[in-house]
Amino acid sequence: MYSLREVSRLTGLSDSVIKRWEDQFPQIKPVRNRASNRNYTERDLKLIFYIRDLLYVHKLSEQEVKKKIREFDASQTTNDPSQLKKMVAELKMEINEIQEILNS
Repeated sequence: MYSLREVSRLTGLSDSVIKRWEDQFPQIKPVRNRASNRNYTERDLKLIFYIRDLLYVHKLSEQEVKKKIREFDASQTTNDPSQLKKMVAELKMEINEIQEILNS
């Protein structure tokens, strides 16, 4: 899992660009904890790099990028390990938050 700050540092994109892309490209789905902080999976990070490459290197329009992203999404299976990892990460975050509440 990567925080918004880590994704920004790794991709060279500003926080606001990444947040805007979440709205434009619903395939980017960061996990949010109780404090509403964004945590990105490896799949989210790869998708952000892919979008960045399509927009800034290949100079595709937003509509062309959306089409490519739909194709990218369609190629993913429901048994995709990254989806399972995301579910496990969400569960771990919830368990940790419950433990913190119980310990305080």
